[in-house]
Amino acid sequence: MVSEFSLKEAIKRVRELNLCTRPPPIQEADKVLRLPDKDLEGFLNTLRAILEPTRFKILYLLYQSPLPVCVIAYILKQDRTLISHYLTMLKKLGLVKVEQVKRFNIYSLTEYGVTIVNRVLALQQANTKTNEDQYNQL
Repeated sequence: MVSEFSLKEAIKRVRELNLCTRPPPIQEADKVLRLPDKDLEGFLNTLRAILEPTRFKILYLLYQSPLPVCVIAYILKQDRTLISHYLTMLKKLGLVKVEQVKRFNIYSLTEYGVTIVNRVLALQQANTKTNEDQYNQL
């Protein structure tokens, strides 16, 4: 269920509760505002998880090759239990999968994980290009 709010009612309540010192200059007070639905909230949780630098580094390493926890921990110079915790979290989000090979758990990205990493890298490239364009305009 999507939460909906009448902008007119929200403005009225803000004034009644004295949350603004002056009435806000909002033109379209007849609008109905909605909060994100649960699907978007889930996606935002995924973004929140991958925006933590160590977790994204894990994804980026797995983007290049399937790896066991011990190798990831060594490369990142982090504790194995922390890396295991992060991998469990990324697995719950559907970004990482695990396969047991002999006595090792080998982690790799799911298709969704590959898509997410590709999009983050594309955003980074677009940001770099935008920054270069802005610098060149100076």
